[in-house]
Amino acid sequence: MAADPVGTDEHAGGPGGTETGETTDRLLDAVRLRTPERTATANRWLLWGLLAITALALAGRLLWLGRRPAHWSEARLGYGVLTYVETGAWTYRPVMQGPLLAHANELLFSAFGPSDALLRLVVAVVGGLVPLTAWLFRDHLRDGEVLAFGGFLAATPALVYYSRFARADVLVAGFALLTLGLLVRLAETRSPWYLYAAAVGAALMVASQETALLYVGTWAVAGLLVLDHRLFWRHPDYDPVEDGANPVPGWLAERVDGPVGLVALLNPVVVALFVESRFLAIVLLLVAIRGTLWVVPGDGEGFDVSVLVGAAGVLALLGGVGSILLVYTLTWTVLAGYVLAVVFRGSDVGRALHRWRAPTVFAAVLFVLVTVLLFAPRGSDGLGAALTDPALLPGVVEAALFDSWADLSALYLGNAQDLSFLDSFVFFAQALRGGAFVLLLFAVVGFLADRYGAGAQRDLVSFASYWGFAGVLAYPVLVAVKGQWATAHMLVPLAIPAAVGVGVVWRWGRHAVADRRMVSASLVVVVLVFTVGLSGATVATTVYDYPTSAENPLVQGGQPGTGIEPVAAAIETAAAENQGGPDVVYYGSFFAMDNESAADSLPVTNGAGWRNGSWTVYAENENWYHRLPLPWYTARAGAETASVRNVSELEAHLDSNPPVVVTRVTNTKAVGDALPAGYDRHAFNLTAGDTVTVVFVNTSVSDDRQSVHVDA
Repeated sequence: MAADPVGTDEHAGGPGGTETGETTDRLLDAVRLRTPERTATANRWLLWGLLAITALALAGRLLWLGRRPAHWSEARLGYGVLTYVETGAWTYRPVMQGPLLAHANELLFSAFGPSDALLRLVVAVVGGLVPLTAWLFRDHLRDGEVLAFGGFLAATPALVYYSRFARADVLVAGFALLTLGLLVRLAETRSPWYLYAAAVGAALMVASQETALLYVGTWAVAGLLVLDHRLFWRHPDYDPVEDGANPVPGWLAERVDGPVGLVALLNPVVVALFVESRFLAIVLLLVAIRGTLWVVPGDGEGFDVSVLVGAAGVLALLGGVGSILLVYTLTWTVLAGYVLAVVFRGSDVGRALHRWRAPTVFAAVLFVLVTVLLFAPRGSDGLGAALTDPALLPGVVEAALFDSWADLSALYLGNAQDLSFLDSFVFFAQALRGGAFVLLLFAVVGFLADRYGAGAQRDLVSFASYWGFAGVLAYPVLVAVKGQWATAHMLVPLAIPAAVGVGVVWRWGRHAVADRRMVSASLVVVVLVFTVGLSGATVATTVYDYPTSAENPLVQGGQPGTGIEPVAAAIETAAAENQGGPDVVYYGSFFAMDNESAADSLPVTNGAGWRNGSWTVYAENENWYHRLPLPWYTARAGAETASVRNVSELEAHLDSNPPVVVTRVTNTKAVGDALPAGYDRHAFNLTAGDTVTVVFVNTSVSDDRQSVHVDA
């Protein structure tokens, strides 16, 4: 008798049925690591333990959250959110992170005003709550492993550092883990509510950051490796010639023929990547319709609906109605649904798909709704306007789903960084060694113990290990910017095998105590105490004591050094007290812009166009990016900015005694000689490298009298 595809606790009857059922129960208990006698009290204590770990994680992420000066990337994000608050207009741009941070920070800034702490608050809170997701995996991990899993998510230095950072890497990794956990619970409980929650989690993952696209690849690699082990692992005496080697059911192999493969090949992802003309899309859609009609029986409902929907799609493309990708996707989805129904008809999978048809459709709709809500543009032609003028809704949906996909895929599929794999791999290896050495050590131990140790191999541990290790190999060549924040994508999944590794060491020690092997027991204690102490010391030094030091392995190159705080205070004072002229003047070609208003919205671009028969850059504005993170501080203070390229242009502003003048250290003497008396000089590194910047503060305007003097 075929097993119930939805899953029940009943076992097949007949001769040997009872014995088979008991064996199955024992195997399930071995895999889930939970016995039927497990009490609610044990679960309650486990949950309380995770809540305590989560509380500590939140406290560690919120402590002194605004003390570190804003990183280049944080400042750009903050500046973009400020323009969003001011204008009400927003459009998705992958390089600015996903829409989730923009919308959340827009609400926070509107309610409480901008600050470094508020800029990072969403990431800090979500990062602090991530350890609680370990609860979702309790049926596949031992109690100690669940707590160790939560502990690694809470206290790994790299995760703590970048949970206090206004980038969405921790967000996308956390929501990916949440989605996986909800799917695991779905498999355990068969409750559709977990499916709906997973759909929302997946939508939040996609809306967090463009790197969600890479998760599709790493999850596919991990899933295929686990599947390979499940399908092809054999006893050493197995002979593929004599015993057969066909892991695919015969009925499925017979049904997946050329037309089915053709329809699958002509999916919307292929069209999005390789098809730009409407004519070619029509041709491919006609081929997909023909393939569908070869598969779907001519005497059924599916044949008639496929013909009608296909014809409507072709007519829409011919008439220019809607975008190419939108029309093609909707049409192909209907066709593929009927093809899938024919392929799995009468099978356990087919019955399961039939029973879960309504929940799956609802989950898909939920995913699309959340995605549209977050990715839809804001402004005069955005989501708000579409709610009052339904005629704008198709354009908003198209921009949210298809324009966003085109921008996102172009960033990763068309603009991969050109660094060599070896150089980039060494960079990330150093970051992992400095910010997650303990986790990596235990992850290797846990993976090897689960893979080659006694007992059944756990699919969850294997999947998480392959997911993490695939990220270690993939991110060095796929990330758009080489930054230590990408380690979050590797470390979150590797926390699962690391927790298993801690469990292995703990059990070794417990058995050593029981056997009175005091040397072995003492060694285990030393290892555990040393690793906990090492993690704590690394968190203290990298996160709290030296969060901006160039020697810190977690500090990315765009992080300014210490000394910017009095400059930020002077800018706020100047904006509040200065009555005439610009509040901040940038000096020199490194900072100068020809049109300051070009920075009213991002991206800031040069003015260029055809003049006298040639393409000419007539306004250099992109030097604005050299100023970061200072524009974040000037914008939130409401300071007026100007720029000059030489001393004569600077002297034109001296009548207003500009409160703040910013320049590179090489221009210190020229600017100092041109300015009148009464200016203090502050020097700091604008980035973690050698980008020494000097700021002259007019003490007649600023209340800030503390300065770091630079010899002229």
